[in-house]
Amino acid sequence: MAGPDVAALAADLARAVELTMSTGASQSDRLRAYQACESFKETSPLCAEAGLYLAAGTHHSLISRHFGLQLMEHTVKYRWTQISQQEKIFIKENAMKLLAAGGISDESHMKDALSRVIVEMVKREWPQQWPGLLSELSDSCACGEVQTELVLLVFLRLVEDVALLQTLESNQRRKDIYHALTANMAVIFDFFLRLIELHVGQFRLLSETDVTKASGHGRVVQVVLLTLTGFVEWVSMTHIIAQNGRLLQILCLLLNDTAFQYPAAECLSQIVNRKGKVEERKPLLILFNTEPMQCLLTAAKNPGRGLTTQICTLWGKDGISRPNNFSVYLEAILAYSSHQSLTLAHSANPLWNSMLKNEQVSRDPVFLSFIPQWVQCTAPKIIKFNYPVGKSPTAMEVSESAAYAKIDFDSEDEFSAFFYRCRSDIHATVVAPLVTFNYVEQWLIKCLQVPNIATGITMSDPVYQEWEALSNFLESILSRVLQATERPSIASGLRLLQLCLSYQPADPLILSTLLTCISALFVFLSMSTGQMAPTVNSVAASGAALLPQVLEKIFATLVYTPEGQSINNRSRALKNVRRHAASLMVKIGNKYPLLLLPVFDQIRATVDNLSRSDGRAHLSCLEKVTLQESLLLISNHFGDYDRQSNFVGDVLREANSQFLETVNTGAFKGATEFISFVGLDKSPVPSNTEDICGHNRGNIVFCVNLLLGAVKRCAWPDDPERATRGGFVVSLTESGNPVCRNPAAPMLFLFYHIYFLSLRFSMNCLPLKYKA
Repeated sequence: MAGPDVAALAADLARAVELTMSTGASQSDRLRAYQACESFKETSPLCAEAGLYLAAGTHHSLISRHFGLQLMEHTVKYRWTQISQQEKIFIKENAMKLLAAGGISDESHMKDALSRVIVEMVKREWPQQWPGLLSELSDSCACGEVQTELVLLVFLRLVEDVALLQTLESNQRRKDIYHALTANMAVIFDFFLRLIELHVGQFRLLSETDVTKASGHGRVVQVVLLTLTGFVEWVSMTHIIAQNGRLLQILCLLLNDTAFQYPAAECLSQIVNRKGKVEERKPLLILFNTEPMQCLLTAAKNPGRGLTTQICTLWGKDGISRPNNFSVYLEAILAYSSHQSLTLAHSANPLWNSMLKNEQVSRDPVFLSFIPQWVQCTAPKIIKFNYPVGKSPTAMEVSESAAYAKIDFDSEDEFSAFFYRCRSDIHATVVAPLVTFNYVEQWLIKCLQVPNIATGITMSDPVYQEWEALSNFLESILSRVLQATERPSIASGLRLLQLCLSYQPADPLILSTLLTCISALFVFLSMSTGQMAPTVNSVAASGAALLPQVLEKIFATLVYTPEGQSINNRSRALKNVRRHAASLMVKIGNKYPLLLLPVFDQIRATVDNLSRSDGRAHLSCLEKVTLQESLLLISNHFGDYDRQSNFVGDVLREANSQFLETVNTGAFKGATEFISFVGLDKSPVPSNTEDICGHNRGNIVFCVNLLLGAVKRCAWPDDPERATRGGFVVSLTESGNPVCRNPAAPMLFLFYHIYFLSLRFSMNCLPLKYKA
């Protein structure tokens, strides 16, 4: 019992603590009370005794009792080496009495505070000065569920400080406690497992008769699992698989109990994610036995990321091949992939991808048999539907897309960022190209059978979002098709291409996604070179026959202009689809130049005609430059320096003339003249009025971009022999390597000459320090 001085002192402290938290007190009063409490903690020799009196007094508020525990912890942490042995024994015995009494409180923060006091003593006394610690803790567990929770928290906080976070300042003390824990680990683990079995049994027995008592036993099980999670990350695998894998069996069984599912999954996840040598990982294959694997499948709440890592690491080493019940494991991951939540479903995709990239697993017939099912449940989730606020999706919408999972996110931006990151997870093409292509083939045919869509579609429209997802998926698949050993048939690809060419959507957004599909399917034209494809709709077709139709579709899109729109009032969607068409010419000119080379003259004639056209189909400067870049890319394969150089000269001649004309106007004479030339000193021109300055700006942009395009696109042949035959080589280095000339160089030098002449006109406008 505390003396009257301690009791009075504790009462004063309780009032001060209450005052610091009182909303009715003034700020100055709260500050004085806080300073008094802190001063007492730092200076009073009665700190531990007063703290114990506060903590043990059930008549005090939780705030005061918690402060009492803080006083005890402060004494242990900062004065332990200064107090007498008698005081140490007093604190130790009374702290253990508080634990054994179990009456500290049901509040988690109070339990944590008391466990911290004991842990701080353990870190200073065990094992040398406190050999009976484990026995005392075990005896306390016999007193009730709350006491058991406190004991488990002591173990958890101790292992956090010693093994996980390693917060002990004394390295020697950390080693002492670590060795003591390791030496007693078999006993500790057996203690944990007995607690789980005991309290799980009591929880199930009392669940229907006494909910309050059952919840107490349930809390103990959850804290045991939490504590085990702190141990299994670093202890020897021997303890984890002891007694024929008793711990693993218990955890797998608890996966099917909703009360303990999450902490059991967390603990199991820590185990299966362990790294180490092959011999240290091999025991984990016990989880592929029938009973644990059935538990994993039934639960289907933990995708088993660690198990996948172990499979990919062990398969093919030390004679290890497909584990038993591998198909059951894949069913569990498939169930996870099929979940409506985008977050949950896509968390399984890295597992599939890691197995797809593994040389042994990816060739396994059992694994390959699951790929079609995975594609069927995963591919629809790449459609990004937007639902209005307050509107619930229909059952059909939920089954056909992952947009239902938007409830997982706090904002549209957060969802979008996660969604587009998840799209990149589908990488099955190289392993199972026929499966993924057959899926997207049927999807594309279905969309192409829908009657042509009128204009007015928005980016939030489900029709557009399905087309956008489809085109993205098709492009992703076919971008890697040439890497696969087993490829889709050329006939199927050409058939899809012809269907796309026949489709005539009026809306620019849908037309843009259709161009993406045509761009992706273009690979079949290169694959079909020199081969006749089977008949399509009773009409003989080949890659060579379809190429003019592809070019016609691209150029038709390039000049597409709906009624009511002109160069001055084109919508953003229309500008984008026209630019898309021009960029597509650059793309195929870069990837398939040899396919376009035989029809180069026709393409050039079309580009020249379009560049000179006006009216509603009038090309913008950017569109003109992009088309010229596509021609420059194809010309790189002429194999003749003179022919290519002359062509580059024809391309750049207009730009040089326009730039020289601009120079002659005096636009570059000085900063004032240039500002006036581009219209920076003038008010905006009405839309129906001719904008001379706008024309000037367009000319400069056209000239500069075309120049940059030539610099970027023009090149000599990569093959030294072709470069020599074509006249590109002008000399050899001392080591015998060829020195080649760029076919664009003569015209670029002329352009630079004009440019520097223009600079000379403006030199007088510069300060003297810049004239050098």
